[in-house]
Amino acid sequence: MNLLKLYYLIYFKKIKPFDLSKFILKKIENSLFKNYFINIDYNYIKKQCLYSEKLLLKNKNNLLTGIPTSYKDVFSTKSLKTTSGSRILNNYKAFYNTTFLNKLNNLGVINIGKNNMDEFCVGSNTFNFYFGKTDNSLNKNLTAGGSSGGSVYLVSKNLLPFSIGSDTGGSVRQPSLFNNVIGFKPTYGLISRYGMFSYSSSMDTVGIFSKSILNISIVLNAISGFDVKDQTTFNLIKEDYTRYLNKNWLLNKVCFKKLKGLNVGVSKDFFNNIYHFSVRSNIENVLLNFEFLGAKIIFIYILFFDFLITIYNIISSSELYSNILKYNNKFLFDKNFFSLKKKNFYNTLSINTKNKFFIGNYLISTNKNKKFFFFSKKIRTLILENFKKNFLICDIIVSPTTPCNIWNTLNFNLNKNLIDKYTSISNLTGLPSINIPSKILNFENFKIFQGFQITGNYFSEARLIQIVYEYKKFFL
Repeated sequence: MNLLKLYYLIYFKKIKPFDLSKFILKKIENSLFKNYFINIDYNYIKKQCLYSEKLLLKNKNNLLTGIPTSYKDVFSTKSLKTTSGSRILNNYKAFYNTTFLNKLNNLGVINIGKNNMDEFCVGSNTFNFYFGKTDNSLNKNLTAGGSSGGSVYLVSKNLLPFSIGSDTGGSVRQPSLFNNVIGFKPTYGLISRYGMFSYSSSMDTVGIFSKSILNISIVLNAISGFDVKDQTTFNLIKEDYTRYLNKNWLLNKVCFKKLKGLNVGVSKDFFNNIYHFSVRSNIENVLLNFEFLGAKIIFIYILFFDFLITIYNIISSSELYSNILKYNNKFLFDKNFFSLKKKNFYNTLSINTKNKFFIGNYLISTNKNKKFFFFSKKIRTLILENFKKNFLICDIIVSPTTPCNIWNTLNFNLNKNLIDKYTSISNLTGLPSINIPSKILNFENFKIFQGFQITGNYFSEARLIQIVYEYKKFFL
């Protein structure tokens, strides 16, 4: 769904924000049993529609006024419950909004609901035992991906122009691959995380789903920027992320090959960790497409590539333990679930969250075990420096999004620790990364979507958006 088309319809009064939201809600009524949403409040939607219509009457509207969207249930909202996908927070209501959500509310964006997710963002299936399992948008037997699997459904069905999730180890890019949309993870610190429930504080990033890279650039213009409440944000000059669209990579030269002069980095290690041949052939085709557009392929070396997933698991598990521990004895007063016997707090967690929790507990419980955490932090610094050197010789790095194709939620035989092998790179380093759909494999009864991942240098979002825009123009 094109955001600009909706803007013109609303601006020229061919459709009202209330009617647009009503149309989308009617479309999703039949799919509510599929567990894509955790919270929907119709009265709250009406209030937002009235506010956006007031902005239109006063001529204070913008590109996002009256546009409906949805958010992952990991972001704090005053008017809706915020559960983070956990039954522990089933009745928790925040007393403040997330910073980026306030920005969108002030612009007149309409939040139609909070999306389903894996508990505390831990998981790759959106297989939520309390709020229900989320199915893939095209095939109920396949996984929707995780942990932001609920946020991608309406975007995939062309009912919403964009939705917002969170990315800690690939939670935006992996479900976007499985549902054939673009998943965008910006540089760490570009968007404020204030009001977001933390999984791994040093890696959590706000991400955007959309089928159009132009939609993503418009939303990024609205929600990025410095926030006094979040010390991880950077105080940079405000950018326009649409400024390079419809321009050549080398602005001083006019040529047919739109990406001439672009250096694309590829590591040989990427091809040694792929499970399926179709994923390898897809990446080879993508590299040929970049060469057709005038780009140059450069082979690079990634330090400690085989240990990246181990380092990611050590750091994320340790930080998850620290973040979840604060909920103990804090929200255990829900008499509808907890009996007077005061059941153990840890028994209420899902299997994936519990495993990560106890691994983190082991890693930082004693001084003897803390050495693994601190050693991983040191290696993470070396990896970061290695990527800085790589970006001196290349502009972007192309890699698979996952080492395998989409899987059945009931038959998950792959090594879960290796699924995030490619996506966790940009989370460890804080680099911006985008998943781009490339082609569809047709089988007898279902389709399998394939895509690839582009990783850029720090704060190079405008250039990444330009590359994706030019690539999609020719090949998608």
